Amino acid sequence: MARFTSAILVVCLLVPNVALHARQGTATGRTPEYWYAYASKLPIGAMVRVRTADGKRQTAVLALVEQDGITLEPRTRIPEPPRRIAYAQIQQLELKQNGTSIAKAAAVGAGIGAGFFLVLLAVLASSWD
Repeated sequence: MARFTSAILVVCLLVPNVALHARQGTATGRTPEYWYAYASKLPIGAMVRVRTADGKRQTAVLALVEQDGITLEPRTRIPEPPRRIAYAQIQQLELKQNGTSIAKAAAVGAGIGAGFFLVLLAVLASSWD
């Protein structure tokens, strides 16, 4: 009985990991036409994140969208010339979001409100005498 339970436990632990690795290993190949259609819908001047086929990642400003590639202006401390990336080299291209969310703003507001309430209670408690 202990062997059977151990075998079931091992199978339950290994099957999800195998499925996860199999899904991560299969990269969906995007065609250059796909990347052109996607990049042409992005606004010029937007911050984008790009990962190329050689594994390099960068965050830059989208400067130019052409039929055969995009031109990016890197956001670095020391100015660098614009970089041109062909669609065939792009593995991932996404619009960089601002990073603020409604949930985060609500949590900050709730924290400020709770802090103000506690300070108000402390002032009332100290003046109760």
